[in-house]
Amino acid sequence: MSTKLNEIAIKARKDRKAVFTSLAHIITPEFLKETWKMMNRKGSSGVDGETTLEFECNIDERVKDIWSRMKEKKYKAPPVRRVEIPKGNGKTRPLGIPTVEDRLVQRAVARILESIYEQEFMDFSYGFRPRRNPHQALKTLRECIVKKKVRFIYEADIKGYFNNINHQWLMKMIKLRIADPVIINMIGKWLKAGVMINGVVTINTQGTPQGGPISPILANIYLHYVLDLWFAKKYKTYAQGEAYLIRFADDYVACFQYMLRVKLFNP
Repeated sequence: MSTKLNEIAIKARKDRKAVFTSLAHIITPEFLKETWKMMNRKGSSGVDGETTLEFECNIDERVKDIWSRMKEKKYKAPPVRRVEIPKGNGKTRPLGIPTVEDRLVQRAVARILESIYEQEFMDFSYGFRPRRNPHQALKTLRECIVKKKVRFIYEADIKGYFNNINHQWLMKMIKLRIADPVIINMIGKWLKAGVMINGVVTINTQGTPQGGPISPILANIYLHYVLDLWFAKKYKTYAQGEAYLIRFADDYVACFQYMLRVKLFNP
């Protein structure tokens, strides 16, 4: 983690109500190059057809150009290219592929958001977070079943979650911690960038397309406020017996000691 990100993380950890008003200055050409080196550079091209190799050939000039457009508030979020990814059940799920340049900018902003929200996210949230994986989630679930007073399990998959995130509520949640107008404006642009299918662009009114580096952190922020905080701060305060939640992105398992708690569990 860079020095500036580390400073932000320390501030966010010490003051859980701190609102960050100046973040965009962190995104310099050097920060963008650092981010580029951390990324998976084997992804497909976006709507402009540019490959990662083509982008990398002129990386120094490209990051300077991105930085300049961001400073002048001229950066535009292009639509994502829609592809269908096969699922195990014979169906497909839509994936939005941003341009290579936009992937880099999204990842740079995601790094900044992570430095703040990783200090706030609940320990029982495992999906799409640094140094966390499904095996850890399964280990926690096993420990709940074996070592805790757990007799009932409630399993849920939030159907169509990524495609149905409410933009207005998401932005309200983000503004509880982020007040930098440049960052807020860019997130808004990504949410409404639209999807290109067969050459036709459809503007998004809800949801965040899966496939972009910014999507996982936005999805986790939304569920942090909608589900995680509700469970930890409200539900557990009046729940009789033991109750635990293990969440991996839009899939979660709730564990209970008593059946009555299962019936009353209604997030």
